[in-house]
Amino acid sequence: MTGRAPRTGLLGAFLVCLLLGSSVVGVAPVGAQQAGNSGQVIGQPELDVFTNTKEFEPGTEAELRLGISNRGDVDQGGPSQYEQRVTTARGLTVDVRAGSAPVEVNTGTVGVGNVPTGTSPVDPIGITVSDDAEPGTYRVPITLSYAYTRGVSYDTYGAEYRDFEREETQYVTIRVRDQARFAVVNRSTSAQIGSTGSLSVTVENVGNRAASEASATATSRSDELTFGSGSASSTAQLGAWEPGERRTIDYVVGLADDAALREYTVDLSVDYTDHNGIARTSETLNVGVDPRDEQRFALRNVSASLRVGEDGTLRGTVVNTGPNPVRDPVVRFASGNPNVQVDSPEYAIGDLAPGERAPVAYAVAVSDAASASVQQFNLTVEYRTERGDVERSDGLTTNAEIGAQRDRFVVTVANDTVRAGGSRALTVRVTNNGDEPLTNVEAKAFVRDPLGSDDDEGIVPSLAPGETDEFTIALSAGGSALEKRYPVSFDFQYELPDGDTEVSQTYTVPVTVVQSSSGGPPIAPIGGVVLVVAIAAFVLWRRRRE
Repeated sequence: MTGRAPRTGLLGAFLVCLLLGSSVVGVAPVGAQQAGNSGQVIGQPELDVFTNTKEFEPGTEAELRLGISNRGDVDQGGPSQYEQRVTTARGLTVDVRAGSAPVEVNTGTVGVGNVPTGTSPVDPIGITVSDDAEPGTYRVPITLSYAYTRGVSYDTYGAEYRDFEREETQYVTIRVRDQARFAVVNRSTSAQIGSTGSLSVTVENVGNRAASEASATATSRSDELTFGSGSASSTAQLGAWEPGERRTIDYVVGLADDAALREYTVDLSVDYTDHNGIARTSETLNVGVDPRDEQRFALRNVSASLRVGEDGTLRGTVVNTGPNPVRDPVVRFASGNPNVQVDSPEYAIGDLAPGERAPVAYAVAVSDAASASVQQFNLTVEYRTERGDVERSDGLTTNAEIGAQRDRFVVTVANDTVRAGGSRALTVRVTNNGDEPLTNVEAKAFVRDPLGSDDDEGIVPSLAPGETDEFTIALSAGGSALEKRYPVSFDFQYELPDGDTEVSQTYTVPVTVVQSSSGGPPIAPIGGVVLVVAIAAFVLWRRRRE
């Protein structure tokens, strides 16, 4: 009760009570009416619930959208504010129940508020339609609860209201469509982080109607996963699709190099034409994509025989650490040092299953301009995936030491003297100071006046690393040659194990020229003999005198 009516208004209130029966009576403040006016307004709200979403598919989550229509029933009119009072449903709430419909209502009681005459919207009601729902029509009960005023008695001193509460149940009709429906029954992927692969999705038409002109569109939810050449989605045309029929749809997917190793989500929807010729789109199906880890390789057992100014070899073992087998792998060698050259930077190995390994070896030439140091080299594996795509691994780095430059040969002479004016066979010893066997080692001698040679070449058939052999050349010294050391130089042409022919640097050895013992005595020895003879004669003469 909103207030107490003046005594002069009791008769009116009594008449309303007789007309309407017991109720809650409210009295308007004095002065609310214009002087000289009195009477009664009688009416009530007339509510109807309706929906504009009537068709649903089995196995889907959807929204049931309701509206409230209030036509308002005025039995006895009067001032407009009282007519509005008696026709308004106050504090309306809506409660939806499943009833006999194969649905689950996910939303509780919904408050609408005051509903005057006209139409008022209701917040969407979430429902889930059962997977096995039979196509057909169903009535869904809707309970409306509200307060209203049935009558108003008013006079010059105020007004009295007769208020009630009402709860009523109405029904809306929904229809479960007899349509094609789709469900993902299987999926698989060969995609790897940093690579492309296939995504295969098997979808079944679980509805009881055929679909025609069907197409399936897959859309990635993440920037790290793309389709084809980098698109966010890809569509496959499928044509007619019968109930119970399964279709396997293949998509090419790629994952970024920096993508995390986790499951990714792809949204799949089917566009089709139903049996009535109406274009429809299925509910979105979620497809999980669980990629494999990035393809990786390891480099093991690395060894190198590299030296400034020489050809050497870099060896190692490449291991496929998984997770997939690779076909036709080629290991590429790269050096950032211009003084280090690789004769053939590609080394082909056989197919490698995860855990398998293969040796690699590269001929490496280090120029004279290089410095003795530890160098870093980079190897990459180029291979074909199971799909036949060509991929390249991350770099496999390794360090190798380049040794200081050394002579290819050590050259000495066994007999290093020659007499002035004479000649002799000079025996030369040559040692292979490298790490490779050499063949056809041809020596050439170079001499200058007063030395000469009419046979200045020699040959050694082969020299293993560290092996020493000899050859001879003819050497002569002019008669006027001074007694001292003179240089004799040699260079060598030789063959390497790979068949290449190289010429060595020049090696110089000293040869000593000594004086000859023939051709007349030198002045100093003759003088000595004369002196000895003179002394002996003088001694003999003294003895005879004595």
